[in-house]
Amino acid sequence: MCCWPLLLLWGLLPGTAAGGSGRTYPHRTLLDSEGKYWLGWSQRGSQIAFRLQVRTAGYVGFGFSPTGAMASADIVVGGVAHGRPYLQVEPVIQRGHESLVHHILLYQCSNNFNDSVLESGHECYHPNMPDAFLTCETVIFAWAIGGEGFSYPPHVGLSLGTPLDPHYVLLEVHYDNPTYEEGLIDNSGLRLFYTMDIRKYDAGVIEAGLWVSLFHTIPPGMPEFQSEGHCTLECLEEALEAEKPSGIHVFAVLLHAHLAGRGIRLRHFRKGKEMKLLAYDDDFDFNFQEFQYLKEEQTILPGDNLITECRYNTKDRAEMTWGGLSTRSEMCLSYLLYYPRINLTRCASIPDIMEQLQFIGVKEIYRPVTTWPFIIKSPKQYKNLSFMDAMNKFKWTKKEGLSFNKLVLSLPVNVRCSKTDNAEWSIQGMTALPPDIERPYKAEPLVCGTSSSSSLHRDFSINLLVCLLLLSCTLSTKSL
Repeated sequence: MCCWPLLLLWGLLPGTAAGGSGRTYPHRTLLDSEGKYWLGWSQRGSQIAFRLQVRTAGYVGFGFSPTGAMASADIVVGGVAHGRPYLQVEPVIQRGHESLVHHILLYQCSNNFNDSVLESGHECYHPNMPDAFLTCETVIFAWAIGGEGFSYPPHVGLSLGTPLDPHYVLLEVHYDNPTYEEGLIDNSGLRLFYTMDIRKYDAGVIEAGLWVSLFHTIPPGMPEFQSEGHCTLECLEEALEAEKPSGIHVFAVLLHAHLAGRGIRLRHFRKGKEMKLLAYDDDFDFNFQEFQYLKEEQTILPGDNLITECRYNTKDRAEMTWGGLSTRSEMCLSYLLYYPRINLTRCASIPDIMEQLQFIGVKEIYRPVTTWPFIIKSPKQYKNLSFMDAMNKFKWTKKEGLSFNKLVLSLPVNVRCSKTDNAEWSIQGMTALPPDIERPYKAEPLVCGTSSSSSLHRDFSINLLVCLLLLSCTLSTKSL
């Protein structure tokens, strides 16, 4: 028998407040064509209370936007699961700063973190940043611009309170302020919701792809350039054999790049054979980055390898693009949410820089390396230049860029294979060859009635405000 859940939401507009269960809602409107979604509201002075009356299957979305579209919208998703109300893990972006806050990372810090430095925040990676902050390297959640709230599957959760769980966390907010506007004060962050009902599996996060480094290089003037970050079979073999020989199960992926990014794929290989793509976005939008829920959980076994493949366009740039934190720099990363949790936080690679420099004619650098970026010794045209200045001095053409791209994709890579607490698997720092794979990836033919995962995901997000799937009973709860 169907019943109508009541979801009371407030705090969505300035000056709004909660309505008690006895409050009446004289204003009422239907939000869908099937008569399943009713919105009621009432006003007292400067306060407005809302009530949703929805035939639903366990969750419902509700939001406001200045245009009726998703951009700049305030959205909340809530519902009932197993007879209990819930609301999503979600970003809290200060109003007016939607384009300023680019992405947010939540890190787990070392268990022996020095808490004497906790009086105030600090600029990330600044020389004055306390050394203790450098122990916070394990990503436990990530959000990027355009993303919304995220809910774990019913059988998986982020564990709290055990010796392996975070004692301290570091919130790292990346801002995009290309006009260098001064005097901005931001209070954005993350809002996490917890349950006392212990779930069956503890979730983990693996950062895979290209280690963020100046050794990630993209020439200017290129309509298309491809970079690859390798989660090598050596790293996955060592970590999974020691921790979980039966494998781990991936249920969601966040693909991440910056302004030059045009497409990202997370490719999966087993014994040389390519498996189904874990995630992809062939029309990558810098302003729309969020976790993709996998339709079916995918298992990663010891000896598998993953490749994060990123396409870039630098036609409008006159100088090299480097790997880095700035939005004008680039990244090529995948964040995998999986279970059960193992002691593997980063599985990435860096291409060899010396062979990249040999491509432009560099013969020798000053050793020992005492400056960064390091300095070139010969030939004469590059003498005493940093390797960055030398790469920019080189006369890049489209033909040279294509040749350079082919070289970079074949270069040996330095393996990054990290544990929590700044520990490393033994494979860390070793050199590995990229696997012999088909490039570029050839997508499977589309079957009538289906579309890409990214397209499906966007359609779901856009229609979330009126999409009602299942049935639940009465819910009365506070909003975010």
